[in-house]
Amino acid sequence: MAPNATKDVSLWRLAIYGLPALPWSFLFVPLTAMLPAFYSQSVGVSLADIGLWLLISRFLDVLINPVLGRWSDITSTRFGRRKPWMFIAVPILMLGSWLVFMPPANADGIYLFWATSVIYLGAAILGLTHSAWGAELVESYHGRSKVAGFREGANVFGIIIASCVPAITATLGHGVDRFTMGAMGVTMMVLTPLTVAAAVAFVPEPRVPRQKPTPWLSTMASLLKNGPFRLICIAYTVLYTGASVANTTLIFFISHYLGQPELIGPVLLASFGCVLLGVPLWVMISRRIGKHRAAAISLIIAICLSAILAMQLRPGDGWLFVGLMGFLGVTSSAFLTLPLGMVGDIIDYDTLRTGHSRGGLYFGVWSFFQNVSPALAIGITLPLLQNLGFNAQGHNTPQALEALKLVYCFGPVPFFLAGALMFFVFPLDARRHGIIRRRLETRRARAAAAGD
Repeated sequence: MAPNATKDVSLWRLAIYGLPALPWSFLFVPLTAMLPAFYSQSVGVSLADIGLWLLISRFLDVLINPVLGRWSDITSTRFGRRKPWMFIAVPILMLGSWLVFMPPANADGIYLFWATSVIYLGAAILGLTHSAWGAELVESYHGRSKVAGFREGANVFGIIIASCVPAITATLGHGVDRFTMGAMGVTMMVLTPLTVAAAVAFVPEPRVPRQKPTPWLSTMASLLKNGPFRLICIAYTVLYTGASVANTTLIFFISHYLGQPELIGPVLLASFGCVLLGVPLWVMISRRIGKHRAAAISLIIAICLSAILAMQLRPGDGWLFVGLMGFLGVTSSAFLTLPLGMVGDIIDYDTLRTGHSRGGLYFGVWSFFQNVSPALAIGITLPLLQNLGFNAQGHNTPQALEALKLVYCFGPVPFFLAGALMFFVFPLDARRHGIIRRRLETRRARAAAAGD
């Protein structure tokens, strides 16, 4: 049985549990913000080809996520059902890091497809099994917010480490080039085995009854009947599409519109580093108004920061942009952190309805919807920029740079607004989750008494 309150799991164990999020989140910076610029400017692949092959690679990745989650649920070993999969993820991630960040001189779009397919697979296995493990580690409504906070703290540290790499290499005269991306790859290959080994060694995995395999179609039909889960999947797909539009164009906006590529590192540090500052604030706010409302409010604030203030910037305003991204980082910590706890609450609702603990499947399907959005955003945004006349190699007209600015500033707005509205109407709050937990505990007590 999993512990039912955060106090049952010591804070240092929660901190160690969060460590595998370091390499998983480390990938966020290079894969979303730097990869298009690197493969277009240093490797020579066109923006249209990058968008196409990343879209295909990402879709293959998201299609397999529900299958991986289901396999994780029905796995039964003396080490647990989540930990063996985390071990499997390690060599796949290390191989993918070598392929993606250290490509040969003749790499093309097809090479990018195969390389990213490997790294996406490893990241999917690590991310969904780690998330499912966390949902089982602590079961209370507010306790899950704290678990999500520790995991998000590790996420932010991973992003900070990733942001430090280009900041350090910039002092050596390197931009988003082979030297910088090679350093990214080496760092990733060191972080992955160390963090996974620490979590597996020092944090116990809660025991759950062995799950019997059920027919795939009926299992998926049962899952999709879960109304709160359908809603959060749609909401996350929408808001992450908006966030991915911004992430895809960020490096280009700094380098070409602002004209200050040397500020790429400081911008990434300010944006992602300040996420950590916002986690305690938003966890506290969520205890008063609920996780779903806090996430919705944060999206509304993000709209104001990205659309209204960023539009006022002019070439050379890079340091003002650094400050703006710091404020945006504090704001975004809510919608980056709190939905993970919301999915854990949804899994409890499913367990009450079906009698099965299917956290891996739920996080696998949720990962499917979560990862569809970056694929769509990259596959649409990069060819759009090229059709608008933007050239990643440089020599852009004022009209092309203005188009880049408009896509960066206003592209995310409708997606963030729609996501906020859906979060506002999310039905599971602390009161309703408390009822679900009490009914689950009553069922467990009856099962234990019957076993005696």
